[in-house]
Amino acid sequence: MAQVKVKLLGALQGQTGLREVIVEASDWREALSKLRESYPQLREVIDENGAPKPGYMVFVDGVDYRLADGREPREIAILPVIHGGEDVDVEKVGWEAIEEGAEVIARKAREDGFTPDVILGILRGGVIPARLVADRLGVSELAVMEVKLYKGRGIRGERPYLRQPPTLQLTQRKVLIVDDVSDTGLTLELAVEAVNLFMPSEVRTASIYIKPWTKFVPDYYAYTSDAWIVFPWERGEFERESSK
Repeated sequence: MAQVKVKLLGALQGQTGLREVIVEASDWREALSKLRESYPQLREVIDENGAPKPGYMVFVDGVDYRLADGREPREIAILPVIHGGEDVDVEKVGWEAIEEGAEVIARKAREDGFTPDVILGILRGGVIPARLVADRLGVSELAVMEVKLYKGRGIRGERPYLRQPPTLQLTQRKVLIVDDVSDTGLTLELAVEAVNLFMPSEVRTASIYIKPWTKFVPDYYAYTSDAWIVFPWERGEFERESSK
């Protein structure tokens, strides 16, 4: 049994008055069960079995809790999931921030001496950032691909499938994969695995934003935020979802 640091992120800090708690536990479920017993305000977040209730996500040492059974944890993060309610911090970013972010990514790549042959945008959110980065790096070869996460009955955790393969030839070419945000990190991680199947000479990654809890930190990024990011190209979708 070890001391486990449990961090409450985003709107949970304001909801519970807690930021970080230390508990002794041998696995994540025991840690969350003890947390629930000690802090009644977390009974709306954690169920009686020590699992997160709908609307909340748990990461164990940076890994989705559903993939973390059997390991002794060191750090657990609890956060509201996407569209987790009115109390979730929302950051509506403007075009200026996006353009500045693309410039930061391009500058970091140049400083790194990395000149991609192809810039690959992840559908849907990574397409516009990919075009902006390509423009700043002077790269004319712009491709897209789409990775989806599938979770079905009898499947432990989330599994990827390639819905749209890369639209350009990647073999023996240097590829920069671009997305809008690395949240859990699963999309970028799976994108890299998929791209490597096409035998590129080198693969690097970038995103405008990363979340503090992401399990995949890209090679290049501009900003870090623990808020629910709303990009200019998804304002309508966000408003429609929020009104449900």
